[in-house]
Amino acid sequence: MVLKLADILRSENFQDVEAITNARVPIVKMRDPQTGISCDICINNLLVVANTELLRDYARIDDRLHQLAFIVKHWARLREVNKTYGGTLSSYAYVLMCIHFLQLRKPAILPCLQEIEATYVLTVEDTECAYFDQVERLQGFGAQNEESIAQLVWGFFQYWAYYHNYKSDVISIRTATIIRYFDSKQMKDWTRPVGNDRHLLCIEDPFETYHDLGHVVDRRSIKILREEFERAARILRYDPNLCVTLFEPYEPSLKQN
Repeated sequence: MVLKLADILRSENFQDVEAITNARVPIVKMRDPQTGISCDICINNLLVVANTELLRDYARIDDRLHQLAFIVKHWARLREVNKTYGGTLSSYAYVLMCIHFLQLRKPAILPCLQEIEATYVLTVEDTECAYFDQVERLQGFGAQNEESIAQLVWGFFQYWAYYHNYKSDVISIRTATIIRYFDSKQMKDWTRPVGNDRHLLCIEDPFETYHDLGHVVDRRSIKILREEFERAARILRYDPNLCVTLFEPYEPSLKQN
């Protein structure tokens, strides 16, 4: 079905069409030639519907999430660290990282929608997807935090470059915490390689809590990711031409030097 969809999209002149059939959730990647917008398409996956609704509702609470996620995803695409089949992270994972970062600001910019009495409930097989979706009642939640998007971009890369404990920590938007104790890497058995899963950068899925979005990251790609986070943090701190340098496309020859 995924291969057939890819053929249909190519026949309709969509660009960069690629069927990823060996992923945990098979998808077709494509780009609209008129708008330049890239997206992933999957088929018959109700969990993705619930995940999308959750991310959309978080974005409705504070526009800084939309801005931060756009910048981080744009950076990840240009620096080529947004390919799960290459051992890096999905766009979905980066958005969860942004939500979690904004939940932990002081004062918090985003609440934890799964800790408020659920008004949205969808059960998919054995997985219950439940959270508070009446987000119009949460408008202005983060108003006490006056950080600009520039400050938040700087803080995001500083955190992932220098402060996140990759050995022990699990980020969780489900709890709006960094999990270190109950439900930690040890409790989830995310401390040892299982098949191709390495658990070197742990991002808990908000509904499938046994699923680590960073499980594809291996010893080669964790080095690349951490180098890229550190590069971004240095540029944002020291480079006078940071808007250009931060988004310079990745060139393999430069990374080898």
